[in-house]
Amino acid sequence: MPRHLALVPLFVVAVVLAVAVSTWVAWRGVAGALGAEFEQRLGRIAATAAHEVGAADFADARLHAEGGGYLALEVQLVTLRTSTGVANAALLDSAGVVVVDARDSEPSEGRVSPLATRAARELRRALAGTPSVTGTYAGPEGPLRAGLAPVRDAAGRVLGVVAVEAAPAYPPVVARLGRTLTLIALVTALALLLLAVVVVRAGRAAAQLERRLSRAENLAAMGRLTATLAHEIKNPLAVIRGSAQRLGRLEPEAERMAGFVVEETDRLSRTVARYLDFARGTGAGGAGRVEEGGDARAALAATLDLLEGELRARRVTLRRGDAAGDAAPVRLDNESLKQLYLNLILNALDAMPRGGTLTVETGERAGHLEIVIADDGEGIPAETLRQLGRPFFTTKATGSGLGLFLARRLARAAGGELRIRSEVGRGTTCTVRLPRRRG
Repeated sequence: MPRHLALVPLFVVAVVLAVAVSTWVAWRGVAGALGAEFEQRLGRIAATAAHEVGAADFADARLHAEGGGYLALEVQLVTLRTSTGVANAALLDSAGVVVVDARDSEPSEGRVSPLATRAARELRRALAGTPSVTGTYAGPEGPLRAGLAPVRDAAGRVLGVVAVEAAPAYPPVVARLGRTLTLIALVTALALLLLAVVVVRAGRAAAQLERRLSRAENLAAMGRLTATLAHEIKNPLAVIRGSAQRLGRLEPEAERMAGFVVEETDRLSRTVARYLDFARGTGAGGAGRVEEGGDARAALAATLDLLEGELRARRVTLRRGDAAGDAAPVRLDNESLKQLYLNLILNALDAMPRGGTLTVETGERAGHLEIVIADDGEGIPAETLRQLGRPFFTTKATGSGLGLFLARRLARAAGGELRIRSEVGRGTTCTVRLPRRRG
C-alpha cells in the first residue's frame, strides 16, 4: 500500500475521535445548561415563597395548632404547589422539623423532614442564610430536586427554611439529545469509513494501474531494444554457425563440439526471435511450440551434456537420478524444454558461487513427469521467493528478471507447473511437473 494511503485510516480515526469528543462536549453543555436553568427556577420559587412567610405566622405554626398562622401558611404553600406544578412545598424549622407540609393537611407533630438526611449539607447552608438547591435524589414517585431558601424575621435572623421539591423535567430531553447526537456521530463515522474505503480502493487501483503502465513501458522499451539488437545478433550468429560447420570437418571430436556450437547457435537465433515476439506482445512470446511435443528426459540429458564443461569450471558436482530413463513425451518441444532447463540450472549454478552439488532427478506421479533441479546454495528469503517469476524482478546485478518468468510460462504452456521451494542457508529446489503427451 502506498505510504499516503496508509495515512487515510489514521486520518479517519482522528476525525471520528474529534466528532465523538465534540458530540460529548455538546451533550454535556446542553445538559449543564438545562440543569442550571432548572436549578435557578427552583431557587427562585423557594426564595419567593420564603419571602412571603411572616415571622408571626411562622411562630404560630411552630405550635402545631391549627390556628390562623398555620392555616395561612398552609394555604400559601398549597397555592404555590398548585400554581407552579412542583411536587411539594414545606416549611422547616431550624432543627429540620416539618412545620407545614403542602401535601399533608394535618400538623406534623415534630416529624423531621427527609431532607435532613438526603440533603443535610444544603439544608445546613440554607439555615446558615445561603439559599441552595440539592442534587437529584429518589423521591416517593421518582427523582426529585429541592430548592431551599431561608425564612428570616424582621431583624434578619433565620427562623427556618422553605423547601420546594420538583421533579427535574430535563433528563428525558438530555437523554433524547444524547441518543440523537450518538446517532449523528455513528452516521458520520460510517460515512467517513466508507469514504476511507473508497479512497483506499481508488488509491490501490491507481497504484495497480501505475504498475501496469510501468510494466508496459518496460515491455515497450524491451521491444525497442530487442528489435535493435536482433539484427546485430543474427549476423554474428550466421558467421559462428558457418565457421563451426567448417571446423566440424577436421576430426571426430571437433565435429562433435562443432555440432554443439551449430545447435546452440540455432537455438540462440530462435531464442532471439522468441524474445522479440514476447517484447512485441505477438506470437508465442516464449510460450513454446506445444503442437510438436518433445522428450523431457532426452532434452534434460542433452542440456546436462551441454553444461558439462560449465559444471567443471564452477566446481559443481552433478548428481543425476533417472536422467537417462525411458522416453518421456510431453507437449513442449525439445528446444523449449532445453530453454526451460537452462534457465533453472543456470540459476542454480549462480546460487553456488563457491561450488556445491547440483541434484537433477526425474520421476513420474499421477500421469505427470516430475523434473527436480536442486542446489545446496545460499537459498532465497521468503519475501524474495514470493516475488520470483515476476517480469523484470531480479536479485542479480546483471539479470533481466525474465528467466524464471519464461520458465514458468513454458511449463504452463505444456499444461504443467513450476514450483520453487527454498530455505536460506540450505538451498533451493525447483520442481517442473509436466503431463505426459498421449498418442
